[in-house]
Amino acid sequence: MMDNNKKTNQLLEDIKKLLVLALTHQGVQSKDIASVLGIDPAIVSRMVSTRRIKKKF
Repeated sequence: MMDNNKKTNQLLEDIKKLLVLALTHQGVQSKDIASVLGIDPAIVSRMVSTRRIKKKF
């Protein structure tokens, strides 16, 4: 049962990351995304920066 909860939590985190990337791609500001998702704006910035770096390679 505990393993199932870990998988569910990881899946939800992955969905949140995809949502952040999709909204950023659509031009939504990081501070607005962070506010709606209840996360720190720095987290959004780090996710976007990582995506841009990986996209170049």
